[in-house]
Amino acid sequence: MSRYIYRYKYLPDMVGIKGVVQGGTIKFTHPSAFNDPFDCMPSSKFGTFTNLKHLNPRLYDAWSAQSGSPAQRLMGMEQSKRILRAKIESGELLQRLLEQASVLSLSKIPDSILMWSHYADFHRGAVVEFKIPISNRLIRLSEAYRDLVAFDVDYTDSRPTLEYNGAVVDGSEILRQLFLAKSQHWAYEQESRVIKRLGGSGIFDYNHDLLHSVIVGAKSSSYYEIKDCVTAASVSLGKKVEIFKAKFDPSSYAIKIPGFHKKKDIPQLVG
Repeated sequence: MSRYIYRYKYLPDMVGIKGVVQGGTIKFTHPSAFNDPFDCMPSSKFGTFTNLKHLNPRLYDAWSAQSGSPAQRLMGMEQSKRILRAKIESGELLQRLLEQASVLSLSKIPDSILMWSHYADFHRGAVVEFKIPISNRLIRLSEAYRDLVAFDVDYTDSRPTLEYNGAVVDGSEILRQLFLAKSQHWAYEQESRVIKRLGGSGIFDYNHDLLHSVIVGAKSSSYYEIKDCVTAASVSLGKKVEIFKAKFDPSSYAIKIPGFHKKKDIPQLVG
């Protein structure tokens, strides 16, 4: 039996809103365009490469495959280390790890005043809700980005460090250090990320059936235009996509969404 998580995309204008709601497309962004200079930029450390033959036999064999005397092969391995160290310290290796990747940032909450202000054109845009099925098994990193499998960001006070010491590193740990660690300063976003590892940034198709509802901003003047998009999506998908209108609470600093019900998340397993 399927279980679901609900994630939200804040959108600032009709181009993005129409694309996501009616067109079934969504924008993935390269980390170099993020507004946080530390985002996807862990510290890099060149390790000791002690006992490489045991830690990573394939790398050891590749580095020691040069012809010549044992001394010449040892010199060749040392040269390989120096080349790797230079690429680490210059940032070239990290750049290569990220060059084909892109990210779709979603949120776990649809009613953040700051998020509406920062990412939905000061409450004039909209928030799109996705209903994303997950199973009880571990979510594998190879899942298609089109299905919007979203991994929660870990907010921490310590900047992650990628240490290159020759050891074989688990893929999920690389994912966490590269894409899912952010400063506590950004915790208000309650972000989840869809990671697209190949193909770079741009606008891509997603599984349109994941579209669940649309919340129009409290200051939007485009309610009926957005409603037309929602109606067209409902017809295309053969299901009712709900539409709501946010408003400012008269007695507190809060966003209210009449008729909308928040959903409780479930624990997420990453493999």
